[in-house]
Amino acid sequence: MEQVIHRPLNAVTSTVPIVQKAGRFLLPLTIALAITGSGLLVFFALVFALLL
Repeated sequence: MEQVIHRPLNAVTSTVPIVQKAGRFLLPLTIALAITGSGLLVFFALVFALLL
């Protein structure tokens, strides 16, 4: 016989706002880090190209 496990509705509904808050914080941080990282790569590529 197969067991059916139901998650408590309260756990699911309380997780949604936490994930939304984390997404609001992590998405801009990830974009900023990507832009900063690519900017550093371009900067050092130009420096090495000019020095060599």
